[in-house]
Amino acid sequence: MNSILARLRRGVRDESGQALVIGVISMFAVLPFVALAIDVGQFRYQQQQMQSAVDAAALAGAIEVSSCGLTADCTAMTTAAQQALVENGFTGSTLKKQCASAGSGLTLTVNNGPCAMGSASADPNYSNTNYVEAVLSGPVNTFFASMVGIRSIGITVRAEAYDKATNSGYCLYTSTSNTSSSGPQGILLNGGTMNASCGIYDDSGSSGALASNSGATVNSTKFVVHGGWSPNNGGTFSSTPVTNVDAVADPLSYLTAPTPASCTSQTVNGSGSTTLNPGTFCSGFNLNSGTTVTLNPGTYIIEGGVNVNSSSTLTGTGVTLYFTGSGQLQMNSGSTATLVAPTSGGMSGILIWEASSDSNALIIDGSASAKYQGAIYAPSAQLTLNSGGNTAAYTVVDVKSMILDSGANFTINSDYSSLPNGSPVKGSSSTTLAE
Repeated sequence: MNSILARLRRGVRDESGQALVIGVISMFAVLPFVALAIDVGQFRYQQQQMQSAVDAAALAGAIEVSSCGLTADCTAMTTAAQQALVENGFTGSTLKKQCASAGSGLTLTVNNGPCAMGSASADPNYSNTNYVEAVLSGPVNTFFASMVGIRSIGITVRAEAYDKATNSGYCLYTSTSNTSSSGPQGILLNGGTMNASCGIYDDSGSSGALASNSGATVNSTKFVVHGGWSPNNGGTFSSTPVTNVDAVADPLSYLTAPTPASCTSQTVNGSGSTTLNPGTFCSGFNLNSGTTVTLNPGTYIIEGGVNVNSSSTLTGTGVTLYFTGSGQLQMNSGSTATLVAPTSGGMSGILIWEASSDSNALIIDGSASAKYQGAIYAPSAQLTLNSGGNTAAYTVVDVKSMILDSGANFTINSDYSSLPNGSPVKGSSSTTLAE
């Protein structure tokens, strides 16, 4: 009996084999955490890869902001953004625009301006068209979590970038489409005075690109000429023209022309006051002596000319006058213009625009108190400044050629503070991710 009890006591004290059991139990307890760590690691790695790719997409899109001519999510912008994804290893993405709902697979949404956060309180850059927002979303496959039915986890990352474009140091350009040595004369100074708080760029390649005669006075921050200068009888310059500089591209060539609609039935009375609304004026209109025409905000597509005669007034704020190819604006002696370009939208900063097929000369005569606030763009036409002045806060001139005659006292200011996006002509730029 005593021997049996002794063996039983020894059996109770024998712990051999229990460590193995405890080890196995502990392993089963730890394995889920190991599996979770692997899946979380994969998730974080993929998130980092997607963030790098979406950063690149936003930057690539922002580089194209200026070339898009203020058209939201234009093709150049979205193509650049999607290509940046490919270069960062993400292929086959579905492209969406302006906060459209994402798809079930890999989806890139390009927004200009940002809208993913839903409000300005959540995103200080909300709706700012200077910024491009890229949002990348897609599923990440799991390893161990798939054993319990979680086969993938959705990831969404976003980035914003903006092109820090500065206003161009120039506000008067001529002959940007005619830079050859056989091109036309860019600027002829017969007399008169021009005061520009910015630079002048005569891009004609002709040996006589610039011609100046006695009585002409030009004050500008700089004056450069792609071709040559024929001083003739002189002229007075605050900044002596520098010749034989490099040619530049047309700074407003990015603009997208408006599409004519059905002809409007609106007419201008022979005298008195008339208010017009935006539309397509298939025969243009004339302002006879003593007539006042007020233009409501918008784009006026004009298939013909606008002639403003003596003692007549043409006025409008937030307007663009686009001449399709068979007419021009002619402000005659004694007339007055008070015209201000839009401050937003696709025509922001664009006041008078002649189509590239239109070679009809723009003629500005008239009152010393006239205002032409916006860009005067006529890439195939001559601008003649006969008399009168300009009191606008800013003006940009981009024409084939320009003549300054005696009697003109034209001022070109460069205060773009009324334009949220600055001058329609940009200088150097750098693209930066928004913080």
